[in-house]
Amino acid sequence: MSFIIRQQDATQAEDVGGKAAALCRLALAGFAPPEFFVIRAEAFETTGPVIGLKEATNALGAGPFAVRSSARQEDGADHSHAGQFDTFLNVPADGVEAAARKVWQSGFSETVATYRALKSKGKAEGPAVVVQRMVDARVAGVAFSADPVTGRRDRVVLSAIVGLGDQLVSGEADGEDWTVGTNAVCAVPPVVLTQAQAQDIAALARRAETVFGAPQDIEWAIDAQGLHILQSRPITTALLPLANPDTALTIFDNSNIVESYPGMVSPLTYSFAVHVYARVYRAFVALLGVPQTTIDANAAVFGNMLGRVDGRVYYNLVNWYRALSLLPGFSLNRAYMETMMGVDTPMPSEVTDTIGPASVRGFGRLREYTRLTKAGFGLVWQAMVLPRTRRLFYNRLNAALNSGFDVDHAGPTALAAEYRKIESTLLDRWDAPLVNDFLCMLAFGASRNLLQKWLGQDGLLLHNDVMIGQGDIVSAEPARRIAQMGQMA
Repeated sequence: MSFIIRQQDATQAEDVGGKAAALCRLALAGFAPPEFFVIRAEAFETTGPVIGLKEATNALGAGPFAVRSSARQEDGADHSHAGQFDTFLNVPADGVEAAARKVWQSGFSETVATYRALKSKGKAEGPAVVVQRMVDARVAGVAFSADPVTGRRDRVVLSAIVGLGDQLVSGEADGEDWTVGTNAVCAVPPVVLTQAQAQDIAALARRAETVFGAPQDIEWAIDAQGLHILQSRPITTALLPLANPDTALTIFDNSNIVESYPGMVSPLTYSFAVHVYARVYRAFVALLGVPQTTIDANAAVFGNMLGRVDGRVYYNLVNWYRALSLLPGFSLNRAYMETMMGVDTPMPSEVTDTIGPASVRGFGRLREYTRLTKAGFGLVWQAMVLPRTRRLFYNRLNAALNSGFDVDHAGPTALAAEYRKIESTLLDRWDAPLVNDFLCMLAFGASRNLLQKWLGQDGLLLHNDVMIGQGDIVSAEPARRIAQMGQMA
């Protein structure tokens, strides 16, 4: 049995160790790491010279060489053994055998024994040895294709140092740290690498990850010929799981809500708004005849009618459309429902085609018209009694506002009790605003469609002229007063 294994034959980790097998895989994948060969661990079990070593060394060139360990358990997915074995750099040709024997002997050191006792539980054994052509590095370092500290997989982190990377790997010197995501960002004003070089190293780490099918920790070096990969091993620290791809379309719009929640909105305020919208609009669709079982089955829709993006609140228009699709008559005229929503452009077909019941025909249309008629009668009744509903709502509102409750001095229990009281008397009985808003939506949609039918595009312009500038609108008052202040100035 030959004790020397050529680079292209170093495929089995049980024969050549983890580092050599990884280097062979990189070479076969076209990465072109510095040429190497492997000395089996069994070659050092006797004191005689290693047969074939001189010829293999001469085949690599004049030197110098890097002489490194490649144990069976080294550079594995569970334990890296990083820094546990001896490594010798810039070794001349006539010093390779002595250096290789020292590397093999380091497998029996107290340091390795302690590491294995704590990590791998493996027994002490001498490693195979990699003899590799030395790169005359101007810059060297390490790179991780995922962030081993935060666990994030959407970035590469790397460290660079002038000259050889052994001091960086051993922890004797600090490197220049970079984070590469969409852009390459250095933690300090860069002096070792350029941004382009950092991007190239990150690309190299990502390519290694693709080849091995797992996030990689690589060593690299840059010499006069360019960038080289020196080794690659799995990252052994826990990482975040891969992001699940989600191609579903979500549309956010802040029309009509930015006035209520301007600027940055805290998580507490946002969570309260989500809670309020869910309860109020569940009550709204129930008022229009949607069965409670259907409402409960769509709890997620009502619980996500808002979105918070970069600290600002938006309507989730897709879920508003889903809520509208529950109403009687939706399958008869989807376009009219969109007009009621007040959106300037139609919802994309990839959204509308997958939401709500399809357009109905035959007996289905009769059944849907029956539901619509029943809901219509209920809405007419609500419109007739709206003055009374509004009066009772204002009574409850004023009672809540003028309750005399001492907010400044009340304790947590009293505050919670007062909140629950307001929630039950107002939030769960938000009938007058809901009925009024829905009647306005119906009137807006119907009048817009009618004018468009009569006058075409001119009808839409006329509709805008009629609707804009109406007086006695509380929400428009701040803008009107600001305009007056501008005229005064």
